[in-house]
Amino acid sequence: MIRFLRWIKVNTTWLLIAALIAKLFIFRVAVLDSISFAGVASDLGAISLLMALPACFLTGRWRQRLQGFVALLISIVWFAAAIYYSYYGNIPTYYTLSNLDQVGQISESITASIEPYMSLFFIDFVIIGISLFVSHEKPRLIFSLKKEVASEIWRARIAPVIVAALSIVLIIGSLLTSRHIENGHALAKRLGVLTYQIAVSGVLGDSQQQHELSSEELANLRNEVQEWFAGQDEPEHSLYHGIAEGLNLIVIQVEAMQNFVIGLEVNGQEVTPFLNKFTQQSFYFNNIYQQIAEGNTSDAEFMMNAGAYPNAMQATSKSITGKEVPSLPRLLAEHNYQSYTFHVNDVTFWNRNELYPALGFTEYFDKPSFTNDHFNSFGASDEQLYSTALDKLGQFQEKGERFYAQLVTTSSHHPFKIPEQYQELQLPQELVDTQLGHYLQAIHYTDKQLGSFIEQLQQEGILEDSVVAIYGDHFGLQPKDNDPAWVSQQLGINYHETITRMNIPFIVAVPGVEGEEIDQVGGQLDMLPTVLNLLGIDEKESELMLFGSDLLNISTNTIGVRYYLPTGSFFNDELLFIPGTSFKDGKAISLTTLQEVERTPQLRDDYNYVLEMMTMSDRYTSSYAKRK
Repeated sequence: MIRFLRWIKVNTTWLLIAALIAKLFIFRVAVLDSISFAGVASDLGAISLLMALPACFLTGRWRQRLQGFVALLISIVWFAAAIYYSYYGNIPTYYTLSNLDQVGQISESITASIEPYMSLFFIDFVIIGISLFVSHEKPRLIFSLKKEVASEIWRARIAPVIVAALSIVLIIGSLLTSRHIENGHALAKRLGVLTYQIAVSGVLGDSQQQHELSSEELANLRNEVQEWFAGQDEPEHSLYHGIAEGLNLIVIQVEAMQNFVIGLEVNGQEVTPFLNKFTQQSFYFNNIYQQIAEGNTSDAEFMMNAGAYPNAMQATSKSITGKEVPSLPRLLAEHNYQSYTFHVNDVTFWNRNELYPALGFTEYFDKPSFTNDHFNSFGASDEQLYSTALDKLGQFQEKGERFYAQLVTTSSHHPFKIPEQYQELQLPQELVDTQLGHYLQAIHYTDKQLGSFIEQLQQEGILEDSVVAIYGDHFGLQPKDNDPAWVSQQLGINYHETITRMNIPFIVAVPGVEGEEIDQVGGQLDMLPTVLNLLGIDEKESELMLFGSDLLNISTNTIGVRYYLPTGSFFNDELLFIPGTSFKDGKAISLTTLQEVERTPQLRDDYNYVLEMMTMSDRYTSSYAKRK
């Protein structure tokens, strides 16, 4: 044992480096599924630089301690990135790390995303711990030693300095040779977690930051955007325009609801019995796809209320801190509406304490407003959400207020494990204790509470004076836990890991209007224009700039998707296109057959259109004025 400790004392640095190299390959195989010479070289450059820097300036125990800390920090970053990738399918950036204070509020989702192999990122803890204490050499800083001693140490530091210099050259080379990669996902795989952070920071001039537009530039941009959408095939007179004029607006954003659950039966039981009936008397858009970015649910709220693409680099609720956003609440205020939003979580989650004032809501109701029945990690259930909302809406109606109410549900949040007493579906044995089974139970509960809420709105006389819009905020089922072929077999449907997963429902009910099922392809950015058309409100003369279309008045559409798919990915009327490293090696998948199809020349035009529209949106959102 003594010999082993002495051996560790002499070889601590090499043990640390060997462990990091081993974990590098574990991360690339298990997480990125990508081992290439360029990728490994990029990772080695970052690791070598970080491990060499302490040796350039320190010696003895201090050097060992700092190198041990660096090795531990790298391991933690890989561990966190593995969990994040497991859930989101993307490599986190340093912007993402700024949200670590929210981890406690989604602890169930984090725990459910941890896989056994991830423990391998910490197998060298004992070795690192030993290496910090076996050396008894006193810490010495180069620049604090006497001249003759320092000279001796500088000579001993030549190798680390050379390694650091070569590592910097390797990192810069990796960044420069990767500049042609348009696909952010491919870029992250190529560079690895550590070097990728440099790329997204814009150090080499590719910063995503936009300069604030002048009034003239903003006006020109607005005209340009309106011209883009003016070319779409619309009827001379907008269909259904103003049929809901003067009515209240109730928007219900349902957590993780995918469209495939509507009409689905399991063991002869309807998963969503209420929505199955509700869609038959509403405008039911069955071909809508998520467009959220890193902000997830909060991004969905932003798009519904602001009509612009979410921020590509960080949660939009963070990027608009202190800003005043042209929005649905502000536009409705010009028509004598008061706007309210309801969410059972603490308002600081996803920075909503900044998001809601930025969007101009009259008032928000968060965690203290609801009775906590401890349904899941968020606290109150959908039942409590609707109970409080119903009480408040009744008060608004009694005062004669015209209102817009946004309700954000949470009971169907990942990992979808709801209390046993609410699990009412009789699932086949194959689905018991699977994520798919948990998901179906959660959605069934969500549907039941939603139906109860709508029924109570009708009893209170609120429904007859209100437009009700319901939509899913993003996907629920995670690909790693739900093989598409297995899901298809279990449910008797054709399930695609991307198309079906990103397909969310959008339902709008207008009192006295029969409605219809509409197959038009659309996205979350198309929801706000559609609702405004029904309310008879025109945003063109306001400060609000919309990057979507009224789904009731178009016959063709192309929508961009970022973050969960490579930038430049889009859905059009016929297919989903996903770029490779660029457009040239991308693939097209039919929305009907779910099979890969041949690319056509038109796809290049759609690809360029989507990139241009996202750029315009980013310019617009970066120019939001400071809140007064």
